[in-house]
Amino acid sequence: MEPDAQLAPRVLLAVADPMLRRVASSALRTRGYSVSATTEEEAALTLARSFSPDVVMVDLELPSPEGGSLFDTMRALTDAYIVGIAPPDADNARIRALRAGADDVVSSMMNPDELAARCQAMLRRPRQLHSRWDPMQASLISLGALTVDVGRKEIRVNSLDVAVTRIEFALFEQLCRRPAEVCSRQELLEEVWGPNWVGDTHVVDVHLSNLRRKLQMIEPDLRFIHTVRGVGFRLSNDLLRTLTDASLDTRTLISA
Repeated sequence: MEPDAQLAPRVLLAVADPMLRRVASSALRTRGYSVSATTEEEAALTLARSFSPDVVMVDLELPSPEGGSLFDTMRALTDAYIVGIAPPDADNARIRALRAGADDVVSSMMNPDELAARCQAMLRRPRQLHSRWDPMQASLISLGALTVDVGRKEIRVNSLDVAVTRIEFALFEQLCRRPAEVCSRQELLEEVWGPNWVGDTHVVDVHLSNLRRKLQMIEPDLRFIHTVRGVGFRLSNDLLRTLTDASLDTRTLISA
């Protein structure tokens, strides 16, 4: 039965292979999703603007009518969760998509049950990513040259804005709220992706590596994130040295 379009989660599927479009669309609809699917790049952009999808699944090999890849255009166009679709052996394309802000990357040979499970995992994340802001508490985390605005979801270094994805921000916020502690990969996965995340913990490394590069483009002489081999991540000693006020609560570091 076709799900109620007003209530069902919306998935936009843009793939080059007509067979994959039919099989994936059918599988998602059977599992309760409202699906809009196309093999045409221009139609995919139109649907992204009009369909208001919750999840966008896009073929990483599709070009964009606006230049570059359709994935890149979609990432800039919508705040929906973006899932890249790539051939099983396209490791470089998968890594590039994750570094460019993909929430997940799946194989074009994926089982329909797993495809639906990935969508379900995406839709669990809003509770994790957007429930951190408490209007009763202050929203700025300040560490020397670094300012993290929790309410506005912004990061600034030396007053310059750093363009980050929502996952990069959510991961970094967790590190800043526990600056003197090491956050394990599993802890970060549970806080940002939710406790039912299905996938490789290496996704944390990819997003934090990308964020580290963005931060150091603005301030090359300052380390921001320290990797604790075999355990996880914490803020760097460079940032911790800015904590000169002994009365400051190092567990939250939230300034009024």
